[in-house]
Amino acid sequence: MARHPVTLLAPAALCALVTGVCTALTVRAFPRGADTFFLVGCIGAVFFALRAVIEARRAWPKFRTDLAHLTALRRSAPFTRINLRKDDIR
Repeated sequence: MARHPVTLLAPAALCALVTGVCTALTVRAFPRGADTFFLVGCIGAVFFALRAVIEARRAWPKFRTDLAHLTALRRSAPFTRINLRKDDIR
């Protein structure tokens, strides 16, 4: 069977995690006067936040259709599950 639809959102989640790390770096560097780390943290946080939004918007429609397909499979009677999409047959 094909991968679970949640794997489509993994790149966006990873970008959000890196955004959090860059934000933490920025918060820790600002009071200490580490201007280079502050600048790198700000640039990294903005870049990865934008990438997270772009990745999530790109993957969201396919995620919704795949999730709807899995929901329909779960709700159907057991003997009607033979009619799978060609993607699911391996």
